[in-house]
Amino acid sequence: MSMLRSFVANYRTRVDPYLLAAGGALVLLGTLAIYSATEFPDSARAGFFARHLFALPLGIAAMLVVMALPLRALEDLSWILYGGAVVLLIAVLLIGMEVYGARRWLGYGPARIQPSEIAKLIVVLTLARYLVGARRDLSRVSTLATAFGIALLPMLLVLKEPDLGTSGAFAFASLGMIFWAGLPWLHLFLLLSGGLSLLLCRLPVLFAVYLIGSTVTLWKVRVSWLLIAGFMAVQLLVFFGAPAIYDRLEPYQQMRLKTFQNPELDPAGGGYQILQSKIAIGSGKFWGKGPLQGTQKALAFLPQQHTDFIFSAVGEEVGFIGCLATVILFVLLISRGFHLALHCRSAFTGLVAVGVSCLFLYHAGVNIAMTVGLLPVTGLPLPFVSYGGSFLVSSFAMLGLLFNISAHRFDY
Repeated sequence: MSMLRSFVANYRTRVDPYLLAAGGALVLLGTLAIYSATEFPDSARAGFFARHLFALPLGIAAMLVVMALPLRALEDLSWILYGGAVVLLIAVLLIGMEVYGARRWLGYGPARIQPSEIAKLIVVLTLARYLVGARRDLSRVSTLATAFGIALLPMLLVLKEPDLGTSGAFAFASLGMIFWAGLPWLHLFLLLSGGLSLLLCRLPVLFAVYLIGSTVTLWKVRVSWLLIAGFMAVQLLVFFGAPAIYDRLEPYQQMRLKTFQNPELDPAGGGYQILQSKIAIGSGKFWGKGPLQGTQKALAFLPQQHTDFIFSAVGEEVGFIGCLATVILFVLLISRGFHLALHCRSAFTGLVAVGVSCLFLYHAGVNIAMTVGLLPVTGLPLPFVSYGGSFLVSSFAMLGLLFNISAHRFDY
């Protein structure tokens, strides 16, 4: 009992209060949103709220366990945990449960887990340990290749499931951590340049301007001609190879890209989700229709209203003011995570705080942008707000890790 009192007293006085307030408010918002999105007359999702209430204590327990773990132990065990995560991801591909054409879960009957959610956090721990070990020189190609390789293996396994949205979380968090660890701006640009060319592949004039401007800039900063030639070759390869990349996508992924550019192209099919999402958010106006009063939701026009599109349900029922409050809570949560990273005496815990904050930023940013039509539909849930057992537990675990870092940020 005395140990428990000491644990509570320690965290009560040392945990960032803004971080605690933002996390608690998002949990409360998610609970109310899931109740509103599932518990109404004639709902086909009745009972989901009870499952959410069952997952809540599991998530809180995961958070408390992570808070109690010594950060040194997590650093020492990171490679062992990484190996276990890879084994679980391989097991998913071999014996995993298939739902809606995707093989992402392990389990039996109603009990199941999504190993990719566990793997995200473990990759953050492992990459942080690698980056702080032996003062890694991030200007070396071998160091960068190893760092990205740590994230690439689980990322490819998740992509194979297929789960494009979650696989992107590995890349985003890893890039953020590597940049924070000291990756030069020039190297960051070169790493992102292929993605920029891919975005411009349907705009030849803008691509030409980008390629010429980038080449001239590299020449002015005295980059070697060999590197400039390699840069141009990669950009041209991406630009002319984009059609082949598109052809290798799954049919539903191709349709998502088409309907992202023009949802009206298939209003009853691929464009249906984003059109209904925009209608739901727009119909909420400033104050919303009121709790439990959303017609898009109640009439089942809004797809996946309790998971991927729950932000749309929030917009319909509590309007612009509710959406703004949700965004502010995520901004507060994420900014406090980066604030922690700036004030950690330990390089390892600082990088872990960056990685966790990047994961929250990726999920919140992509989900909200998706619901308002700024990004293609990716099937990515909103932390603490969307329904989902494994994702909720992993979100609590990430929050617990930030609490742990906050309480021990001055430890070395």
